[in-house]
Amino acid sequence: MNNDIGVYIHIPFCLSKCYYCDFASFANCEALIEPYIDALCEEILKNSEILSQYNISTIYIGGGTPSYIDAKYIVQILDTLKLFISSNSLKEVTIEVNPNSITKEKLEMYKEAGVNRLSIGLQSTYDKVLKMIGRAHKLKDFEETLNLANEVGFSNISLDLIYPLPDLSLEEFKNTVDYAISLKEKNIKHISIYNLEIHENTKLAFLLKEGYISLVDEDTEYEMYKYLKDTFETNEYHRYEISNYALKGYESIHNLKYWNQEQYLGFGSSAASFFGGRRYSNLKDVREYINNIKSNKSVRSECEELDLLALMKEYVMLNLRKTEGLDKTKFKRKYQKDVYDIFSEEINELVKDGLIKDEKGHIMLTDRGLEVANLVWEKFV
Repeated sequence: MNNDIGVYIHIPFCLSKCYYCDFASFANCEALIEPYIDALCEEILKNSEILSQYNISTIYIGGGTPSYIDAKYIVQILDTLKLFISSNSLKEVTIEVNPNSITKEKLEMYKEAGVNRLSIGLQSTYDKVLKMIGRAHKLKDFEETLNLANEVGFSNISLDLIYPLPDLSLEEFKNTVDYAISLKEKNIKHISIYNLEIHENTKLAFLLKEGYISLVDEDTEYEMYKYLKDTFETNEYHRYEISNYALKGYESIHNLKYWNQEQYLGFGSSAASFFGGRRYSNLKDVREYINNIKSNKSVRSECEELDLLALMKEYVMLNLRKTEGLDKTKFKRKYQKDVYDIFSEEINELVKDGLIKDEKGHIMLTDRGLEVANLVWEKFV
């Protein structure tokens, strides 16, 4: 039995909200930062019984913008978690940083506290595009952040990009991809590149609806996809998950926990957990979260008990996100059933449609399946 567990920490504070953002993040809430961190650490301590029984192997500090708050709070969180960490169990500690909110002192404090992986949100290399999507930094800010990270000694850095974006041509997108590739010598070992999603009630959705901005057509977006896929793989960044590329050995250990349906605990407002066959998440409202912790009340907002069939469906979908696909032997070991005994109809239909393939003991998405993955997921919902 795997006794490892991952920990996710949610920092909901930002300087300003990006126009496309649908995450639980809030600006202009500085007065809540200190009481929030105290409440979060208290939540960790309230889960001491569980944490003491497992090996914390990964920690991921996301947001929001974790680098926006004072680094002493990140140290406080990690010091609290260290009460439950054995010396050799912890493999990866990641923190998300934005280029407009980082200093050398912060990076030094992160490293001293045990952070060994940075995830930098760049999103685009064009200042005009960054401004159009509400990002509070420019390309030069990213370059300064990356230089500081290298000075401090971070050797495992991930970069985030989004496409398509307003006012970004195919040629400019190619330049962005080429720029990302050129950073290999500056310790960019991992690149996450996400397809832009338009969420209701975001400023970006409003701007698009009212015609203030526009995106490229589907054919151009597909050309962007082909270029990034071919260019990354030609330059040793192998695609190990639908939206993630990495140099060999630098895949995100924490995120692989999600895709392998391993257990993790989330702490903080809106943080999600998967533990004991249940998925649950915390209250989104920061004030309510703090008050409930202080009052010794539950901070959970949703909880779903997954039955065996639901767990198997989810396991298939999560593993198909990885380019290596679903290992049929691991499925049988985990659930004591052959995957074809449960999902033969779905698998055979998807194979017939050319969206998945069964090779060398793995069921995986085809190139066409990677392009239309949502059609695959629908079969297992």
